[in-house]
Amino acid sequence: MIAKNSKTKKGDDALSHGEELFTQLASFYATPKTEYPVERAMLFGFDCLRINGKVFAKLHNGHLVMKLPANRIAALVDSGQVSCYELRGRLMKEWAVISTSKDIIALAEEARVFIEN
Repeated sequence: MIAKNSKTKKGDDALSHGEELFTQLASFYATPKTEYPVERAMLFGFDCLRINGKVFAKLHNGHLVMKLPANRIAALVDSGQVSCYELRGRLMKEWAVISTSKDIIALAEEARVFIEN
């Protein structure tokens, strides 16, 4: 079973929205009904979900970030479901910060399929 990360932000036990979404995804992929060998791991000190060594979802500073095709991210940004992801001032064109919990499992599945191809 996948355990919740023991780190908390600012010494408080409340999870951020991104951490709640990540926990929901980790729980989904940890269930026996899931046919994919998704593992929860640490990447540069942050929780991530990966398959065959490739990361498709991660936590970064309390935000859920997923890897999706750039054109899909553009459409999701226009709809307000995600925002662009910047790392050290650089826009990461195939990564997006997830700001909605609507269809989170479906979005994660898109990300998982994207990195497998």
